[in-house]
Amino acid sequence: MNELFQKKVQILHHIKVGSGYFRIGLAFPELARIARPGQFVMVRLPERRIPLLRRPFSVHNRLVEGEEVYGFELLYKVVGKGTQALSGLKAGDLLDVLGPLGNGFSCPEGIRDVLLVAGGIGVASLYYLALFLAEHRAVRSTVFLGGRTAADILCQRAFESMGTKVCITTEDGTLGEKGLITSMVQEALKVDGNPDMIYACGPNPMLKAVGDIAATYDVRCQISLETAMVCGFGACLGCAVEKADSRGAYFHACTDGPVFDSRAIVIQT
Repeated sequence: MNELFQKKVQILHHIKVGSGYFRIGLAFPELARIARPGQFVMVRLPERRIPLLRRPFSVHNRLVEGEEVYGFELLYKVVGKGTQALSGLKAGDLLDVLGPLGNGFSCPEGIRDVLLVAGGIGVASLYYLALFLAEHRAVRSTVFLGGRTAADILCQRAFESMGTKVCITTEDGTLGEKGLITSMVQEALKVDGNPDMIYACGPNPMLKAVGDIAATYDVRCQISLETAMVCGFGACLGCAVEKADSRGAYFHACTDGPVFDSRAIVIQT
């Protein structure tokens, strides 16, 4: 198990990046140095009773100046009381942060061509993965970003600045092609052939569809689940995920995941 850190850390910046979306930078170099793509942290607002419990957030980016790692970023969407309270904090305020937790994406030697498929806020962990692949592997990445509207498409320019090809769909057609991102992924496999790996994060219906496409085309696929986590250690049993090869047996997303081989689990939609 990775080394684990827990402390109150200072907010370096807190930026609204879209309608209901925020990017927050935290001064936590010890955690940032060892966190891997796909891992997450549990966050609590100090000295506040509501929300009482910690909230999970994927590590989105590592903050670096020269050779020095000085913190990391989270990218999140306001969806309830916890994230609403978080959005009201400002630079200089403190957050209680625990992590890094969970098992992240596996990046085997020898992969040269990968697809990253993000639905909405699922882009948070995949951006960090793209950075890792760019730094540590000679990998050609193609990113597929899907959302309900143009407001749900995040990090497009950041990916493009890395030289990554970006493909976009929105359900209402306000940006990119109109439709579901999974249709574009399937078409890409038909035209371009199989990649070495598909990585995906987003809502469960999208993840199930991506897993089905990967199985049809016999492509390795890793998915990161967006599931509720209360403790982060597997103690509360609230993030159980059914095993595909043993009905009635379960993984725990916080300790066995949140990243899984798409063939290993049953995705509830």
